[in-house]
Amino acid sequence: MMKLDKELYRKAYELHQQSSDAKLVERARLHSELSSAEAFRQYVDLVEFVWKLCPEPSAWQREEKLESINRYHAAVQRLEAWRRKHGQET
Repeated sequence: MMKLDKELYRKAYELHQQSSDAKLVERARLHSELSSAEAFRQYVDLVEFVWKLCPEPSAWQREEKLESINRYHAAVQRLEAWRRKHGQET
């Protein structure tokens, strides 16, 4: 098994960090140069992209969620009825 050269690894990691930091600084500089309209357009593009990644739920999923909400509501109503019957406050 080959041993890892720790000093070489540290140097490579340090160079990688410097490169990442430089990229972040460059992105921040470019971002500050954007007009409000361009920044908003990029935001809208991002939102549209995310919507494409998240398809609409199926009819079954929508129905299941509605039934789940109805079951929860019914349980809350039963709990409130029990509390009223036994004289306990919320």
